[in-house]
Amino acid sequence: MRTIVLGLMLMMSITFSFAQNEIQRVRVNFENPEGFSRQLLLGFVPDNSATDGLDYGYDAINIDDLSNDLNWIIEDERYVIQGVGAFNENKYYPLGLFLSNSGDVKISLHELENFDEVIDVYLYDLELDEYTLLNDVDYLNSLAAETYLDRFFITFSNSVGDTISEEVLSVTQNNFEELKIWHSSFQNELHIDGISNDNNTLKISLYTVNGKQIWLDNVDHTTSNSIIVPTSNISTGIYIVSLETEISSYSSKVYIEK
Repeated sequence: MRTIVLGLMLMMSITFSFAQNEIQRVRVNFENPEGFSRQLLLGFVPDNSATDGLDYGYDAINIDDLSNDLNWIIEDERYVIQGVGAFNENKYYPLGLFLSNSGDVKISLHELENFDEVIDVYLYDLELDEYTLLNDVDYLNSLAAETYLDRFFITFSNSVGDTISEEVLSVTQNNFEELKIWHSSFQNELHIDGISNDNNTLKISLYTVNGKQIWLDNVDHTTSNSIIVPTSNISTGIYIVSLETEISSYSSKVYIEK
């Protein structure tokens, strides 16, 4: 009898331990202007074996080339699955919204899994300083064709807007206060002037408005605060220039004309 009781206690302990470490999931749906849907997954790992950064085995990069899409943004890359540490209502997770077509979009809460109590899930719009409680209502909006970065966030509290705003502003302004980006159609060159020399290496990326990366380079700019990018092989259009150092990042639109 003692052996049976001990065995049952051990099984209960194992079951409880498994339940405690079970991943909690938030599934978010996105419907683009064409009527197609994308589902994003955010997983909370109670034992903190995952982080807010890139974690191999927990995060799944976006391998699709969709012209209208919504993704998690992790270290400036686009993901469809993001694994993070234990749930914390003060955390927030940035989204990248990539639209090549103007039109109506919808963002909704599809499902919560493995939470003991229902949590609040908000879509926060930094530009408008507005929260949409996705548990109660879908986010609906008509948006212009554009790449929306540092605007939309998934949050679990309606009081984190100031924190998000401070972080976004500090990242985009640091080291880039005197920055000027302009294109010379005569020389077929993109000029980036006014870069701080506080960091040795600058990563420069060029994206189409639907989020496709068409150019990437790491530049040593310790000897000059000006960088020239050749554009002879780039078609006329609007592009997103992304600059990143070890401690800050910046993005801006630029019109390249041939």
